[in-house]
Amino acid sequence: MKVAVITGASKGIGEAMARALAKEGYGLALGARSVDLLERLGGELKERYGVDVLHAFLDVTKPESVEEFAKEVLEHFGGVDVLVANAGIGMGGRLDELTEEEMERVFQVNTLGVWRTVKAFLPSIRERKGTVAVVTSDVSARLIPGAGAYVATKWAARALVRTFQMENPEVRFMELRPGAVDTHFYGKPGRRIEEGFMKPEDVAKLFVYLLKLPPHVRVEEVMFRSVYQKPEY
Repeated sequence: MKVAVITGASKGIGEAMARALAKEGYGLALGARSVDLLERLGGELKERYGVDVLHAFLDVTKPESVEEFAKEVLEHFGGVDVLVANAGIGMGGRLDELTEEEMERVFQVNTLGVWRTVKAFLPSIRERKGTVAVVTSDVSARLIPGAGAYVATKWAARALVRTFQMENPEVRFMELRPGAVDTHFYGKPGRRIEEGFMKPEDVAKLFVYLLKLPPHVRVEEVMFRSVYQKPEY
């Protein structure tokens, strides 16, 4: 049985990833701050697909939380084949109007959180020659005035993914760069596809496809958006 770890797994893209990988027979380690939602999701996936699901509290801004989560996962499963670093938050506002606390918070989650999570599971994934997918954004290589802090964290996460890959050639590192996705990131979900939004299931379906490529193929990044979203680069 292959094992996948998913952060930010309680809703949105993380939840969709969990459902898609459970359907493929993966054992799952689900981490997020909303433990009640994880418990409900884990119970459903166990019953429906008969897979082993471990869920635990995870705050990627806290080094001790990441370390405790990784220890629990590795003790339970013995190793990890796939890591999906998905936890993230948004942050709007002009750069000259953001507070120190706001800037630090978004970098703690979106950049340092990615670094901590990958670092914690890398020895096991390296041993199994597995895959690390980091969910960034289509803005990880473009600029948006009024969202500079968020954009900067995604550029930094992109640099982390590429550097991790260069330093660990035996692992397949992948940057997933979705455009607008109908999740809580934009408020309450429920937007129509014609408004320019993909669904979380679209992201998960693409990821499952990528995992099934031959082991000698390494997909380093994928940028994908709704056909209804304006193409901007």
